Amino acid sequence: MPFRTERERKVDLTELERDKILRLDPSFQEITQAAYFDNYDLPCPVRVEVRTRENQSRIVVLRTCRHGNVDIEIKMFRALGEYGLPVPKILAEPFRNEHGRVVAIYSLLEGENLQRLSMQSFQALQDAKHLLLEAVHVLMDAGNFILEHEVSESLPRRDLRTELETIEARQNGWREAPLFQLAVEKLNAVLPGVSTPLVLSNGDYQPGNFLAKDGRITGYLDFESPRYQDPLLGFVKFPIYDLRPLSRTDLVETFLIMRKFTKRDFTIRLALGCLKTLQNEMVPINRAQSDYGKRVVGLLNSALDELG
Repeated sequence: MPFRTERERKVDLTELERDKILRLDPSFQEITQAAYFDNYDLPCPVRVEVRTRENQSRIVVLRTCRHGNVDIEIKMFRALGEYGLPVPKILAEPFRNEHGRVVAIYSLLEGENLQRLSMQSFQALQDAKHLLLEAVHVLMDAGNFILEHEVSESLPRRDLRTELETIEARQNGWREAPLFQLAVEKLNAVLPGVSTPLVLSNGDYQPGNFLAKDGRITGYLDFESPRYQDPLLGFVKFPIYDLRPLSRTDLVETFLIMRKFTKRDFTIRLALGCLKTLQNEMVPINRAQSDYGKRVVGLLNSALDELG
């Protein structure tokens, strides 16, 4: 899917949002532009350009969450900032706008997101792959620090067994589907042998959530759903969502080698991820007849065949 056009990304700020932004700095005089960052999913954070009394341009970021929690994201940014990671500064505490949405205002981090970088050239794609792996490893390394931080009390801990139990407990048409039942049966058979330690995750390794400049990571974004989870589970979205062009590289295989996992290890997580995707996104069940649904079903069938 191509990036959105400038017109599609334009945002009309509410009066309260405009007022909050202009009160951030005595020099702020006028908001000249507000637009979603180019992203595959809208809404996403809004890039707001402000003209100062000295006729200079300043940029701030207006943040709402689509699925998670702004308050938790802010706590994570503060904790990760203490750890030393490049994360946005909080310019305005969360508030509710006129539509009842919770909004916060962040600083703008330098750099280009890895999704855009990956689309520039073959070499840029390879750079984006290595930078994404580096960013994920650094985030995982921060896990022990965060465990000792008060924010850890807000983070769920979801091992593979918990993920499967959540899937099994959900009531919808998939529970009676033969493919679903077969997948649950096979996963219940193999998961008792899996005891991989959980790692810190932002909950979404989508490459647009990491920024880079001059060959180094300059920003970690999107912590609306942080958690401690299985280290491989965050990578199943690359084949499931076919996150091109990185999904067409050896990104996953490289991570497996770096962390000493096997292809079968990943197959287990891929089956679980496909199962979760079908139950969360393919309801009613006939939505699986879409091209996207057929791809997920195909991946699940292949994974189950490999598991034997």
